[in-house]
Amino acid sequence: MTPILQSFPRRALTLKPGRGRIAALMTALGGLVFAGGISAWMAMAVVPPILTDWQVRETAEAAREARLVSGRCRARLFLFQDCDVTLSYTGKGQSVRREVHYVFVSPGRGNFTVQARVDPMQPQLLTTDLGIEHLINRTVTAGAFWLFGLAIGLGLLLAARRAMRDAGAVRALSGRPLAPAPAQFLGWGHGPSWTVRDEFGNAFTWPVRKRDRPFVLDPARGLVLTLREAPGSPAFPLDEKLRLVDLTDGERHQVLAARAAMGLAPRPG
Repeated sequence: MTPILQSFPRRALTLKPGRGRIAALMTALGGLVFAGGISAWMAMAVVPPILTDWQVRETAEAAREARLVSGRCRARLFLFQDCDVTLSYTGKGQSVRREVHYVFVSPGRGNFTVQARVDPMQPQLLTTDLGIEHLINRTVTAGAFWLFGLAIGLGLLLAARRAMRDAGAVRALSGRPLAPAPAQFLGWGHGPSWTVRDEFGNAFTWPVRKRDRPFVLDPARGLVLTLREAPGSPAFPLDEKLRLVDLTDGERHQVLAARAAMGLAPRPG
């Protein structure tokens, strides 16, 4: 372990966070797009037929003037039914054509017998017996989808905020004279990230990439190589290929040669 620590240059070093602001901003954008997409789909396709079906729930009835033009239900995971229905009504001097979209929970393959329903006083709100019978189900399902989209979107936004904060912490440590030090590797976290603990019991978590592997100093004791400004200050763990720190080719070769001399070859892959 000591030869590796001694081989490190003693100068100001630039650190490279495993995930920077660009990745964080892309994550935030993904969260907004996902939440916005779910909300737009709900607002345009799912919610309007639910609202109008509540209006005609008690008054819609079968009528020969109302008919089913086309309809198709697709089972998702044999649990969620996703239905597209086209309806028409011709009577009392007016002609109405309406397309409705249903999403509800019902185990099966999506095989339903459907009949058109119409409120004579509001023929523009054409519906079906399928929609009326599953109205509460559709309402609850729509609410669950909306909450799911909101939770995913907020989760991605929080992850982006955490990544930007971590990237800021790396920048604050970067550019200073840093010294190598061993630290206990506590494992992977969300994000992904690494958590290390120094000899004083202080734990530090830093963002990394999924393909990164820590620079192991002592496999038996779970010690990895970190850089820090002083004992007790934040310890930044390095990857086994030293990509997270800006070293010259000569400096990198010196550190890797010291590791090889100690028989601490990196894991394959």
